[in-house]
Amino acid sequence: MIGQEQLFIPVILGSIRAGRRSVNAAAYLVSRVIAAGHASEVVDLKELGLPMYSEEEGEDQHAGVQALRAVLGRSDASMWLSPEYNHSFTGAIKNAIDHVDTELRRKPVAACGLSGAPHGGVRASEGLKVVLIEMHAVPIRDSVHFSEARHLFGADGELLKPEFERRVDLVVNELVWYARALKWGRNTLPVPERS
Repeated sequence: MIGQEQLFIPVILGSIRAGRRSVNAAAYLVSRVIAAGHASEVVDLKELGLPMYSEEEGEDQHAGVQALRAVLGRSDASMWLSPEYNHSFTGAIKNAIDHVDTELRRKPVAACGLSGAPHGGVRASEGLKVVLIEMHAVPIRDSVHFSEARHLFGADGELLKPEFERRVDLVVNELVWYARALKWGRNTLPVPERS
């Protein structure tokens, strides 16, 4: 029944550098998706070790590429978390997106940011939405921006600013609504043909 089924909403962790602060934020996003009654997991681009997208023969057989395509293929929606590098999202995320296609098509996405500064990666998430639109994904308006990330989580990963929970839950609920509506649409409505 529409509106009742459990959805699968993975969180794509877009930082691959040493000492990254976004690991705790990604785990927190997963925990809130699960708290809302849905399945989730962190998809760590560092662990996947994706090759740089080049269209070289056999590239699509890389284990990390296949794993990314598989998890996004079975997803109902996804959350992409990027720290802000030079006013944009990470190259690792752009490379990951270049390796997928239909796995994102007509599925909702929450683009989330993280930064040590007060703005929390807003420019990263807004820029990411433009790329996701080109992939025929459906970025939702709302985002989570983890600002002042150096002071946001404790040593064991606990959230030190509980006011973020309400914002995260709002974004998760919005994403779930779009996921259910678009899942119905993908399963029910004919896709417009391009002339």
